[in-house]
Amino acid sequence: MMSKNKKLKAKLKTEEEDLMAILRVKLPWELEEEILSRLPPQSLVRFRSLCKKWNSLFTDKSFLNNHFPRSRPQFIFLTNSKIYSIDIINHNSNNPTIKLHELPSSDIPNRDTLMNYTTITTCDDLLFYSCWCRESKTALWNPWLRQVRWIEFENKQLYVFGLGYDNRRPEKVYKILCYFVCHSKIWRDEDQRVAIYESASHTLRFIDKPKEYWPITEIANKSNVSLNGNIYWFACNFETHEFFIRIFDFSRESFEPFCLLPCQKNHDMDELILAVYKGDRFSLLKQSCVTREIGICVTKNRIGVDGEGVVWIKFMNLSTTNLPQLFNKVYRISYFIYEKTLFMCCGSNESGVACIYIVRADLCKRIQIDSGMHKCCHCVYTPNLISVT
Repeated sequence: MMSKNKKLKAKLKTEEEDLMAILRVKLPWELEEEILSRLPPQSLVRFRSLCKKWNSLFTDKSFLNNHFPRSRPQFIFLTNSKIYSIDIINHNSNNPTIKLHELPSSDIPNRDTLMNYTTITTCDDLLFYSCWCRESKTALWNPWLRQVRWIEFENKQLYVFGLGYDNRRPEKVYKILCYFVCHSKIWRDEDQRVAIYESASHTLRFIDKPKEYWPITEIANKSNVSLNGNIYWFACNFETHEFFIRIFDFSRESFEPFCLLPCQKNHDMDELILAVYKGDRFSLLKQSCVTREIGICVTKNRIGVDGEGVVWIKFMNLSTTNLPQLFNKVYRISYFIYEKTLFMCCGSNESGVACIYIVRADLCKRIQIDSGMHKCCHCVYTPNLISVT
């Protein structure tokens, strides 16, 4: 452990020396900005105090937009006692490894017994934390800036479904989609209600929902993703038995079908997992429960305002038998694709502890994160300097 700490301190010292050298040389400002845009957020946060000009740059919208696409995805990992970001080291090599950065656990406190009721997802650049047990807690969070904005609801019976915004407006005014279910002995339609919480005005209002179905299912709670201000998840047409993506459009404040899936479930235990690909597209992972083979499709173009023009293309097939069975996991599965490699975080079948799987045509590597982490939640997150305020 001491040798690792020494190496880390040496690396940090080298980074600081390199940045101080830039200050001494007085490079052209455009070149300075280009160099800084290629550094990871954890380095930029530490360097804010070195130079007033840099500190101003790190809050400039054009710099942030240039920096964000150059950051690689990571896993944010919450356990009962600790919070980690998990970076992939040497991802293109034959022996990739992971690096855990422990983040301040005081930012998201009181997780000791609530992990079964906790979710963490992303909405574009921010993390969205939600816990719906005892005292409901919901927050927007950027761990690198150590910024957390807590959102309180007076009605403690509201369940949080997801975060979005009206993408027709130039600025992002965040809204939270909530739902209320009254568990009475006599079932009535009015026992199910959908609500919108507007963070700017701190108001909660109920909205009409489709009369023919209750769109927020248990599966939707575990598998929804946010993209371009809207929430997407899987649904099934019980008449045609076709699986499709459903959307909650925050601009119209309505539930609507979006597009059909390129592959359907051939078996009830086949697993389908939706994720964001390259920041503005979808990827769809399907695992066969019989062979454990994984097939991945991606959308050809960026996701627009409707699903009529969505075209799916086959991206890769992974036939290794070393992968775990993904069906019916207690915690949601998170994954991302970087170049031609699948990076996936889930619990193993044998021990239940969380593992990172790194899989491509010539590699299937399993890395156990920690033998004591039986209660956890996680998601894919691209580190950035976007403020939550």
